[in-house]
Amino acid sequence: MINNSYLANSVTTQLSRDIQSIRERIDRTSSEAVTGRTADPTSHLSGQIGRAMVANDALNKIDRDTSLLQIRESRLDITQQSLSRMQEGLAEISVRALDSLSAGSPVERTALAQDARAQLDSALMALNSRHGERFLFSGDATDKAAFGSPDDLMEDLRAIADAATDKADFDARLNAYFDLDTGDFANSFYRGSKTNSDGDAITGLDPAITQTLRNLGVLAMAAPGDGLDSLSNTETLDVIRSSADKLVQADAALTQLRAANGILQERVATGLDSLAKEKLVVNTLLEGMTSRDQYEAAAELKALEASLEASYMLTARLSQLSLMNFLR
Repeated sequence: MINNSYLANSVTTQLSRDIQSIRERIDRTSSEAVTGRTADPTSHLSGQIGRAMVANDALNKIDRDTSLLQIRESRLDITQQSLSRMQEGLAEISVRALDSLSAGSPVERTALAQDARAQLDSALMALNSRHGERFLFSGDATDKAAFGSPDDLMEDLRAIADAATDKADFDARLNAYFDLDTGDFANSFYRGSKTNSDGDAITGLDPAITQTLRNLGVLAMAAPGDGLDSLSNTETLDVIRSSADKLVQADAALTQLRAANGILQERVATGLDSLAKEKLVVNTLLEGMTSRDQYEAAAELKALEASLEASYMLTARLSQLSLMNFLR
């Protein structure tokens, strides 16, 4: 004869296990109903593990490529801002130079020299800009600032003006100083490397930059009593006029340089946009592989809750039977 108390206890024990299992399923299903994703992706994917791993590898590669392009984007943006700062006011300085010639006033020449020096200071500060610890205009010598101080450059230019015997000699000495192979500008005042392994980078020896610095430096000596006064008055005025014209040409060259940099910026932006679209596609694929219909999960949740309630009720009844048998 079967012991009713033993049978009740056995059934109650099994029900306890079932209740625990139902509660765990309720927890998982509740999460799935809220998030729309399976609580156990590995089990859900089953035979699709290989596809999921390929998709994850693709996402990792997209993230790496995106990170590299974002670094390029930041460097190109800073380069563009630096060139823009260099170019600000160049046209106005050229106009002021021509005005000083027509006015023939020492006050005008002093104002011209002050504006040119201020622009020179700003240009050299922009050229010594960096991204993190990387100086952007120093070629491969990214750990060094591209140029020395404006005072260093002006000291060199004043020494050239003082040594010149006439305008022709002054121009010849300037050409020698700014020669990119042998001149002191490229080999002393410029602190960076002449080699440049980064295809995006612009070095401080780019002709548009050297011409800008050269003519700003010359015009910064235009004030009466400064370096250009070592020449005759006529020659000084010729130098100012020539430097104003060359500064216009340098301004145009900087515009072309910025346009080339802008093309690179556009390519990087396009690359980032493409990677973002690729990532969306791969994420959608992964989500489709691990997604859970929320309405279906909600329906299952209701059924599990009903089963849990029924299990609790049955457990209570069996507990009462066990108690009655004990009292007998």
